[in-house]
Amino acid sequence: MFAIFLFVVCFCFLVLLVNSSNRETVSQPKELAQQEVIKIFTALPNEQQENQSLLAVEVNIGNSSENKSLSYQQLEQPASSPAFEKNGNKLNGNKINSNKYSENYPTTLPVFAQSINSTPLASQGGVAIASRSNIPTNLLNGETLENHKVGEATNGVQEQLMYDRKIINEAVQECRLAVVKKILEFVETKSNITGSYKPLYDLLIDYPFRSGKMLRPTMCISMARAVGGMGHDALTSASALELYHNAFLIHDDIEDGSESRRGKGTLHQMIGIPRAINVGDATNVLAVGLLLENLSVIGVAKALKVLQEIEFMAQQSVEGQAMELDWVATNTSNLTDQDYFKMCVKKTCWYSFITPCRIGLIVGYPSASDRDLVKELAGISRFGMILGIAFQIQDDLLNLQGQLESYGKEIGGDIYEGKRTLMLNHVLAHSGDQSEKILEILALPREKKTPDQLAFIMDQMQRCGSIEHGWKVARSLANQAAEIFESLDFLQPETPLRLEEKWGCSIHDRRVLKELINYVIYRNV
Repeated sequence: MFAIFLFVVCFCFLVLLVNSSNRETVSQPKELAQQEVIKIFTALPNEQQENQSLLAVEVNIGNSSENKSLSYQQLEQPASSPAFEKNGNKLNGNKINSNKYSENYPTTLPVFAQSINSTPLASQGGVAIASRSNIPTNLLNGETLENHKVGEATNGVQEQLMYDRKIINEAVQECRLAVVKKILEFVETKSNITGSYKPLYDLLIDYPFRSGKMLRPTMCISMARAVGGMGHDALTSASALELYHNAFLIHDDIEDGSESRRGKGTLHQMIGIPRAINVGDATNVLAVGLLLENLSVIGVAKALKVLQEIEFMAQQSVEGQAMELDWVATNTSNLTDQDYFKMCVKKTCWYSFITPCRIGLIVGYPSASDRDLVKELAGISRFGMILGIAFQIQDDLLNLQGQLESYGKEIGGDIYEGKRTLMLNHVLAHSGDQSEKILEILALPREKKTPDQLAFIMDQMQRCGSIEHGWKVARSLANQAAEIFESLDFLQPETPLRLEEKWGCSIHDRRVLKELINYVIYRNV
């Protein structure tokens, strides 16, 4: 009898054990799935906004290792964080992209270009302001500048790239030449008006003539041609977008306390904050003047739509900047990936990806009717939104691990400024008791943060896998952007130059847009 009783007890215990295990294995994937799938959304301009409609995309950021449509090179993560100077520059030029990081955190990272020298900052007295008298003539007469090439390896280092560098470089260089010429001609027109204050216009051409990526005008013109439009019809809007971008950079550098931009000192470091603010304001005004030229270039209907897109872009950008500045000011510590995505869509995606693509579509599409563009605008908005987040994460990774000579901004500057990047949010959530020390460091003014404190945060990011997390999320998002891009069946495979087209580069079409997907996460600038 006792044996039977013992058997029943053991059997019941075994049943409870099995059921508990089953519940655990069933519930755990659900919990993980909830953590992996994030819905990213944005409002839309014009009549779609009035109807309170939202554009939403669900992204899965947990299965990036299973993505197969993006190839990548296997690398080991760095063994230690780079050495930093007080202002965010690396102390001894140590390269951090090829050493072993930790056996506990194997991962894959993009190849960063090697650098030769560091560019002196404004505080070191090594920067001159660009002016019409010292702009390289070969930038304006059609010659290619080797040091302006996108993603070019230096010091003879040959790198395996995951995008077609020839396509990207040709498209960016040709766009740069056309946009620089357009902006310079417009600035000279304004400067030559009787009674104008000419020294202001010399300052207006500083940032635009530094070796920026020119991605926004390149995307705008490529999208216009990809739907059958003319390259020269999109040049005015593309140039205005570049001016808006430079105006935002001037103001952002002041708000963030940045010291370096595109390999030189920031404008406010060179001429003071009040004058730099005024130059940023004047650059915005100049962009509006350029947009008015669209009335005679693409007609009233399309010109008005472009203006509406610009207005909505600016609204989203300042809202995103406000979110980021508020997080820094309040030393926020409980942010999630979704919070970061929301800020990023507003601050980065609209003015860097969505709007350039939407304006290119509006300019190049045969019809000017809103009803004919609803599906197409929604498609490229989804594409730009997801790719834009991947772009910003990669930009934040470069700020942590890039090379100053190629990156063009101070390394570690985001930590000095307290920016809530995806990696910083991750380390705050996963560093346990050390998160309090990190918050104490972040609460300090920029000038009181030390290189040792910066190195401590970098070390915590490595220990918590925050760098790996950022790279995996960026890769996953780029993969999903590629899937969205392949669904945009209204884009022509190639758009040959036409006799009546006043444009010199046939590569600006769907091919450039496709290569940008891999470029976004494998670039070194």
